[in-house]
Amino acid sequence: MGIVTRGILIWLLCACGCSPDRDSPPGEVSSPVPDGQPVVLEVDHQTRWRELRIEGSTDLPDGAVVTYVVSHELGNQLPSNEWPAQNLISDGTAVVQAGQYTARVNTSYWSPGKVEIQVQFPVAPQPDSVRTRYGEFGEHLAGPNVTPLGPTNIATTTHSFDWTR
Repeated sequence: MGIVTRGILIWLLCACGCSPDRDSPPGEVSSPVPDGQPVVLEVDHQTRWRELRIEGSTDLPDGAVVTYVVSHELGNQLPSNEWPAQNLISDGTAVVQAGQYTARVNTSYWSPGKVEIQVQFPVAPQPDSVRTRYGEFGEHLAGPNVTPLGPTNIATTTHSFDWTR
């Protein structure tokens, strides 16, 4: 890029982003407004025989990847060598298609108890279009369900229910 082009680009950036706010008193410069992207991330469940089906809706684009963790309360209370079943904590990823994502978890041998599903975005590797929109590490995410974690922002939702089968 030439020197003149760079100069024009810098001037345009300063003219658009560094100028005083029209509503501010003279001499006061307003802080730039972050361009955060809020994300709707919802999760629910269905049960069928020995299977838990995680069902969620979101406004994330097709191809975005969400990460889930399912934990039965016994997985958090007992040492793993005392678990009555080997599948009390399960994790994985699901791909968004048409505003929906689903995953299935084996629930064989689960005893009754509280179960928690936690879904997060953007922990998993994301397609280029998603990284461009939300940032490599979610740095463009904003909203009440977004938590900063070091240089990363993570949108999270949690769903708890009683397992009775």
